Amino acid sequence: MTKQTIIVTGGNSGLGYQAAKNIASAQPNSTIIIASRNQAKARTAQAQMAAETGNAHIVTRPLDLGSLQSVRDFAREFKTADFPPLYALVCNAGLNPTKLTYTQEGFETTFGVNYLGHFLLVNLLLDSISNNGRIVFVSSDTHNPPKLFPFPAPVFTDIEPIAHPDADSNDLLRYPTSKLLDLMAAYTFAAKIQEQTDKHITVNAFNPGLMTSTNLNGDAGSNRLMKVSMNAFSYLLGRHGSAITSGQQLADTVTSAQWTGVSGKYIDRGKARQSSPASYDQAAQERLWLQSLALAKVTPDETILK
Repeated sequence: MTKQTIIVTGGNSGLGYQAAKNIASAQPNSTIIIASRNQAKARTAQAQMAAETGNAHIVTRPLDLGSLQSVRDFAREFKTADFPPLYALVCNAGLNPTKLTYTQEGFETTFGVNYLGHFLLVNLLLDSISNNGRIVFVSSDTHNPPKLFPFPAPVFTDIEPIAHPDADSNDLLRYPTSKLLDLMAAYTFAAKIQEQTDKHITVNAFNPGLMTSTNLNGDAGSNRLMKVSMNAFSYLLGRHGSAITSGQQLADTVTSAQWTGVSGKYIDRGKARQSSPASYDQAAQERLWLQSLALAKVTPDETILK
């Protein structure tokens, strides 16, 4: 089997761990990079994953998506290291803090970690991804919630109130909005790669279903209202997901021939489906693209895209 590299952000626990483990099992000659802020947990996950899969090429690298400098450091170190060609990048890591907190650059944490850090990372690594490689953004059912949920479907109009929200802004919308942005970014990257490059790199968004068993909240505690609502409605509406089942389906977006050549899709637990109407707004996608480039201070030499 071809030697190649797959990066999974947040691959030390939950959905990311299960996805990385299944990729490692399916591709025993491939190098799996667990990119994680918490290196102690990452090393524990590395040892466990190696024991479970027999893959001897599982490594960890520090990546704090809440620091754009850390993202740049990660990309630079990856490019100078002696890894096999980069085949896939799984943008999985995410947080759902209940309190208004900020990244090192002063962006609201949910926005900075879930979206902006990944946006920058993909731009920085595009030139390293192999032809016919794959990129997957992990989105969420919450970007298009049922009417019974205690928050409306998010809509993107401008990045500034998301990046620097008022203290009295609706905290229930921060996580769903970040996942809408991930989805819109996937669509935009897919289109721009096809239009502006000769590379055949697919970019898709993956919905793991409404998951309440994963540690999205990290050290920030649990948003009880969202968690209780998600758990109840996930079963009622047939949208429930688990780390084990959804982790296998996320791994499939990287390893399965089913998704060869498929790009710009919203993959809902193994099936391509329609996402929210707001996610297809091309004017909003382009506005998000330009504003994200400005916030992340992406320079022309850092990306192969215009």
